[in-house]
Amino acid sequence: MLTRDYRRDRVGLSVYMAGRLFDATGDLVTLNPNAVPAPAELFDRFLAWTRRRTGPGEG
Repeated sequence: MLTRDYRRDRVGLSVYMAGRLFDATGDLVTLNPNAVPAPAELFDRFLAWTRRRTGPGEG
């Protein structure tokens, strides 16, 4: 749904997901500070996919 909602605004999607990454990181550290995923894993999960094209004419 996010790729549909932000299909004409990939920068906006990236900014939105960066905010979610920030919130999730805080939650993860609070809930279990010994099991926080690696920064690269969190980046891949929250931001890396926002650059990918999902279909013809998108991106």
